[in-house]
Amino acid sequence: MTTTIAFNPDGKTPFSFQATVGGAKLFATVPYNLYANRYYVRLTDGQGRIVSYVPLIGSPDEFDINLALPYAPGSLVYRVSTNQFEAI
Repeated sequence: MTTTIAFNPDGKTPFSFQATVGGAKLFATVPYNLYANRYYVRLTDGQGRIVSYVPLIGSPDEFDINLALPYAPGSLVYRVSTNQFEAI
């Protein structure tokens, strides 16, 4: 089952959400880095350990770029066309 999360940052605080990826509950924070001029995705587990910290790379409609590789075959994808995260 795919869960979608609309990406609506407010520009004041990092965008955050919870999702289940590959059967594991993950907590995501999406901060903006002024120096790099881009967003990053920080994923932590239930104990607060960082499991992934990667640049936010958008996926086209015909191809998935998994932002949560440690939890493959589950995936977390940011879909550019819909401005949403998709968690599987």
